[in-house]
Amino acid sequence: MKIRILTPEKKVFDGEAEVITIPTRLGYISILNHHAPLVSAINPGEIRIKTKEGEKIFTNEGGVVQTINNETSILLTKCSEKS
Repeated sequence: MKIRILTPEKKVFDGEAEVITIPTRLGYISILNHHAPLVSAINPGEIRIKTKEGEKIFTNEGGVVQTINNETSILLTKCSEKS
C-alpha cells in the first residue's frame, strides 16, 4: 500500500509499506493492504512502518490519518525518524 507522511515543513515518508501501526485515541491500530476506509486522530507517540527493506520508526506529536483505496495519508504537526 502507498504511505505518505507529511508535516507543514516537509515530506517525511513517501513509499510502499506492508503494514503501518499508529497510536490513536483508542490505542494502537495497524493498517494493512486493502484496509477499509478510515479517518482518525493520531495521538503523540511512535508510528511504525514495515517495508520490504525493514522497519522504520517515527515519533510524532499528533495529527490525522486517512486510508482510502489502498493509500494512507498521515498529516502530523511534527514528526522525525528515530535512529
